Amino acid sequence: MGDFCVRAAPVGVETSRGTNMLRKPFDEGSDEPDEEFDFDGEDTDVSGRLILTRDGAEFVLTYTGNHRDAVPYEALRHRPDEKLLRIFPTVELGGIKEFQVELPWWSISDHSEENDRFFRLQVARLPKGFNTIYAFGLGINKSYKGFIREIEDHTTCTIVRFVQSGEEGISTDGTTYCVTLERFERFRAAVERNRGRGQTAVQRVNDAEAHNAFMDLLHSKRVDPKYTKHKVIREITEEVATGHVTTAEDRIALAGAVSEAAPKIAQEDPQRLVQLRDDLELVSLDTLIAEFESNLEGSKANSESHWQKFFGNNHFALQLIFSTPLVVEMEQATVKSQEADGSGARIADFLCVNPVTRSIVLVEIKTPGAKLMRKTPYRGKGTGTVHSPDDELVGPVAQVQSQMASASESSFTLFRGSDFDSVNEPRGAVITGKVSSLTTQEQRDSFSRYRAGLSNVTVLTFDEVLERLKHLRKAFNTHR
Repeated sequence: MGDFCVRAAPVGVETSRGTNMLRKPFDEGSDEPDEEFDFDGEDTDVSGRLILTRDGAEFVLTYTGNHRDAVPYEALRHRPDEKLLRIFPTVELGGIKEFQVELPWWSISDHSEENDRFFRLQVARLPKGFNTIYAFGLGINKSYKGFIREIEDHTTCTIVRFVQSGEEGISTDGTTYCVTLERFERFRAAVERNRGRGQTAVQRVNDAEAHNAFMDLLHSKRVDPKYTKHKVIREITEEVATGHVTTAEDRIALAGAVSEAAPKIAQEDPQRLVQLRDDLELVSLDTLIAEFESNLEGSKANSESHWQKFFGNNHFALQLIFSTPLVVEMEQATVKSQEADGSGARIADFLCVNPVTRSIVLVEIKTPGAKLMRKTPYRGKGTGTVHSPDDELVGPVAQVQSQMASASESSFTLFRGSDFDSVNEPRGAVITGKVSSLTTQEQRDSFSRYRAGLSNVTVLTFDEVLERLKHLRKAFNTHR
């Protein structure tokens, strides 16, 4: 703790709890006390007494407990000329023996107040994150000691100085580590945020436990804790529920181990292997649905490259376009080569093939934000209103129709050496917009008539793809 000086204080200077303990104003910048100023003072609370003395340019606050074996401890010192508060923690931290806090607004004339909860004297106006009650010991709140531990683990400093601004790091003499109060506050806020997330995770696990405690009485099924999309809360929930957190590296290693063990599992417990496969398919589908749904709005809703990449990574979603099986053979497939001047090339986002008939399907991917129908009626009023398709729908349809024509014309040279069927005409598909963007029944009716009248081109909206995924998920779950 270091050496400190305890001076006897006159008994008659005691003031009421939590009020100013100095009887007269003084010059805080002076190294010597004013002749008319009695700077010694004492105040008490239910646990002990606080004594104010002066030691040269510093004011000293010493606290002594009421119990018989109480030893006075120097709680803090204040240097008015440097606007600096020196705190001497009572709890052993390791190498750190002192905290220094730059507080320009702090004054020794109003140094203490009564804590509203514990009714004991505390240091007034200390930043959040510090222990302030004299009887309990000053220092850093135990929730935030990791901040100090990092300094102890990487330096030999004995003093941590919290500054308002300026350079941070080790002082030239190697004894003091300077850090801004702003940095400490960011850490403190993060700890509290994580504490809240932890409480949320624990509550999710406890809610599941409460349900499972009654599942036999209520004839209900066992449930697992609800896992949020938030990464931190999800991992805390997993830790509380299972006692461990599986990292990305763990999951990759686990997947490899399962793949290697699959032949043995098939021999020893084929039913378990089927169950495992079904479980993995459901998890994959859940992940696919969650990602798809979350990106229908926001910045990615209008990113064509994002959705082309999404369907490229999830060919399974493309199979929902038709009721027939579909295999992606090529991405960014050139169905017509460019001319000598570099113009005229036609490229489809996906070239798919029906593995049974070997017929070709060309798919164009647009965005959920694409417009489907014009808001202004083409003609008619009321229920007789007719809307024409928007250019953002007509354009992609015309685009895929031209790709289909090019693929048909060039099928002999384009697919030479492949087992594609060049007899059947290629089909086309466009995934674009959302039905939910059509605000009137007349718009929806006009849209339905338009796409029903298209020849060999299927138009499917993004929210329709989502619904098909959800129905498929429900069907898988029902037949498990």
